[in-house]
Amino acid sequence: MRSRWRQGPWPACLSRMRRGAVAFGFVLLATASGASSQAAPLPEGLRRLAFTPTVFHVGEEVEVIALIDTRRGEPFLLKAGDGLPEIGEGADPELHEARLVKTEQGWEYRVRFVPWTPGRSAIPPLVAKGGAPLPALPYTVASVLEPGDREPSPPKPQRDPPGTALYLYGFVGLVLALAAMAAAIVLYALPGARSLIAQAIAAQAFRTLSRSLAYLERSADNATATDFYAVLSRALRLYLAARSVPEAPALTPTELQGLPEARFPAPGLRDEAARLFAEADGVRFGGLASGPDTLRDAVRRARALAKRFEEAAGAHV
Repeated sequence: MRSRWRQGPWPACLSRMRRGAVAFGFVLLATASGASSQAAPLPEGLRRLAFTPTVFHVGEEVEVIALIDTRRGEPFLLKAGDGLPEIGEGADPELHEARLVKTEQGWEYRVRFVPWTPGRSAIPPLVAKGGAPLPALPYTVASVLEPGDREPSPPKPQRDPPGTALYLYGFVGLVLALAAMAAAIVLYALPGARSLIAQAIAAQAFRTLSRSLAYLERSADNATATDFYAVLSRALRLYLAARSVPEAPALTPTELQGLPEARFPAPGLRDEAARLFAEADGVRFGGLASGPDTLRDAVRRARALAKRFEEAAGAHV
């Protein structure tokens, strides 16, 4: 029995297992050696370096705790703007707080900061109270994209709210309808409106002239001739300006006589208006005498001129 055991398959199997275990041990040893060779050694003067959080990215506030070898001086606490530089726009890293405390393990140097550049960098060395320099503290900012991650896809356009197309088409239709209404107003309603406005202006001009002539007629016995003809000439000139001759207030009798007779709605109106203005200028500036009867006659002629003008123009008076 014993001899058959030794000569069976089990001894060979055990031998192969022993050889595999030895090979696996060599692989583990080689892996551990490679990992230890990749770990970055601590800078001189640092015994331990820890970060909270352990992995951090750009813009995150981090606290680093460093156990330093030896220390001469006293504990301190520095803050931004109070022992540390002010936090400016281009500060990288932003130093918020630096503290040195005495613990059972030794002197702990703690710094709170915010990094703004991915990759490896370092907090610059500081000079603490007592003049002893504190070492630089290296750190590594993790990239937002881990190995194997793809670049973020470009932003997609904003989705329209439900029913946007219907609202848009409705708005376009409303605009077109309003445009059509405006065109109809311009083509059909506007000429009629212009005619109504012209009639209203004509009626107002005639009423204003009639009130002025009525006042002059009542004042003929007491008014001086120069003042009377000044008011009469002004009232008649404003009437003509509102009806068909805008430049009438600035024209002399001769210049008014030189206008085309087509500017007036009926023959003879131009000449009659020029004679009234010449008569008024003769009394006002030429010293011509005029009594109450002459003044009343001037009012009558001006009223007759206006009535003929309105009748010829087709206005309702």
